Amino acid sequence: MGELLKEWNGFKPGQNVKLLVETMGADHDDIEHTMPAGSAGVIDHIERYLPPQGVGVTVWIPVDGTNERGIVNVFDEADGPITNFLEAK
Repeated sequence: MGELLKEWNGFKPGQNVKLLVETMGADHDDIEHTMPAGSAGVIDHIERYLPPQGVGVTVWIPVDGTNERGIVNVFDEADGPITNFLEAK
């Protein structure tokens, strides 16, 4: 486990974000979902890992509009600049 950060590059845990890329993942029932670019998400936590991963931003993305079913994805520095993937709402 890395160091949890309270803020990084203008992003904070609990912040609403818009995903700028298509995002895929399985929900808690192992049902695979593909969410289009423009989907809403909420930053769960931000964590600094060892290189080459660097800082990772974990985002929860609701898939049913009710916030009861969702997927989680991590966008980290090894993927490229965070602003390629997320935008503050």
